[in-house]
Amino acid sequence: MIKETGISLAEALKLEPLKSCQVIAGEKNLDNIITRVNIMADLEILNWIEEGEFLLTTAVHFGNISLTEQMDLINGMKAKGVEAVAIKVKPYLTNLDQDLLDLADDIGLPIIQLDYSISFADVMEPILKEIFDKQSKVIRRVEAIHNDMMELLLKGGSILDVTKDLSEKVGNNIIVKDYYFDEIICPLENYDISQRREGVIDQYFKKHGITTKNTRTTKFKITIENQERDVYAIPIIARNTVYGNIFLANINSEIKLTDVQVLESASSIIALELLKKISIQEIENKYKVEFFDDLISSDKIRKTKAIERSNYYKFDKEADYCTFTIAITNDEQSIDTLESLNRDISKVMYLVDSFCIGKELVFLVANRKAQINVVVMLKDKKNPIEEVRQLSQQIEEMIIQKMINLQFTIGVGRVYNGIDNMYKSLKDSQKAVLASENYISQRIIEFDSLGIYKIFCNGDLKEELMDFYSKTIEVLVKYDNKKDTELVKTLKVYYESNGNLKKMSEKLFTHYNTVLYRVNRIQEITGCNLENEKQRYSLQTAIKIMEMYGINKK
Repeated sequence: MIKETGISLAEALKLEPLKSCQVIAGEKNLDNIITRVNIMADLEILNWIEEGEFLLTTAVHFGNISLTEQMDLINGMKAKGVEAVAIKVKPYLTNLDQDLLDLADDIGLPIIQLDYSISFADVMEPILKEIFDKQSKVIRRVEAIHNDMMELLLKGGSILDVTKDLSEKVGNNIIVKDYYFDEIICPLENYDISQRREGVIDQYFKKHGITTKNTRTTKFKITIENQERDVYAIPIIARNTVYGNIFLANINSEIKLTDVQVLESASSIIALELLKKISIQEIENKYKVEFFDDLISSDKIRKTKAIERSNYYKFDKEADYCTFTIAITNDEQSIDTLESLNRDISKVMYLVDSFCIGKELVFLVANRKAQINVVVMLKDKKNPIEEVRQLSQQIEEMIIQKMINLQFTIGVGRVYNGIDNMYKSLKDSQKAVLASENYISQRIIEFDSLGIYKIFCNGDLKEELMDFYSKTIEVLVKYDNKKDTELVKTLKVYYESNGNLKKMSEKLFTHYNTVLYRVNRIQEITGCNLENEKQRYSLQTAIKIMEMYGINKK
């Protein structure tokens, strides 16, 4: 790849004034590519040189050090990527030591004997001009292709059209992996092979710890069709976020530097197209949210108008409906995490949208803050509950597969008949999510399976429930917090063991007498007699209220 922005030593030796100079070592390596020219002003040059340099020096430096040090210097130059050295041997030395020249031959570092009368400036000028001309051609090609891509998009082309055109221009098939919308974009005729190759690349990334957040072009080698290939991953970056990668492998021809630079330039164009697609999704979501809000509104006029517009979303007014509420959790509140949360919400909405389309469902997806509400018109008239259960499980599996490590819960509302009753299912699903925040560890929570907690989820009852809690078990909670005891825990185990003290001691890993003492202290502190059915049930209900609202989380 470096050939495109540099010239070979053989080409440099044809330029004035080097054509009259003699190659005294490394004659087999005249194809070394020069991209820079530097002058050795002192023996500390190894701290300043870079790969691809043609180093110019006088032998005065060699005359001041031993042969061993000279050989160390030559080895250091090679290790740093120096491609050739031009030395003014005379008048400082009669000649260079043969052992030094043999070393240069062995390591492939050409040495040119430069006549003392030739100035370094005269050597540098023609070489740098040739290098500049080559680099200008690269820049002009990249710019021309960039303009072609912009024109293609302005004429209505898609990312797929850009990908196809780029594939033709670089002579190798290109894969665009869109992480946001979870798509693989490549010319259709190459989809199968690209999909297989993309899978191999994903495996390589996982094996070598390369993340999709890598913000620099990455080069690596993978085995494709039993052959080792060079692969470049060019990140697609927008809003300081990596939205995808362009993958380029040397399947048909050698990858050139301009190919990579072209794709790095094209990545910004593709990023703009992705942002446009995301913006369209956000606008569509805004209208869906407005319709959804009208549909669940307590304002009869708004709701009536929404029901009239429901035909636009292909909703049957008399069908059965169920609502899923997907809640994404993120405890941190920094700007970065909030932006990340918003991206996660948008991606989940897109995934659910794609899932429902694939299932040929009539549905609506809209979000409020960190909750995504999915209204589904059910198909199965005979067994709608089973249909709901399968859909919730499939949505869960899809999100887990597509968004690893995402923390979320799915609240499932009850099935209701008629679009005008859909809001009831929404309330159910939101209450199920509320229950999951404190005491249910499952990812999918069906409102109908909450038992008595369905009553506790009623927001209108919260004040009464909290008053009941404060008059029954709060004193025990405060005692535990003050004395660092476990009486509340003991009381929970009491109910789990149906008051069997022996079972309690086994579960608590505590002596029977200690358990008996704790039970007596619970009764003393709360003023409740656990032998009395009503008082016993009151304390058990208070524990459920405490769990429901996440009180006394230790």
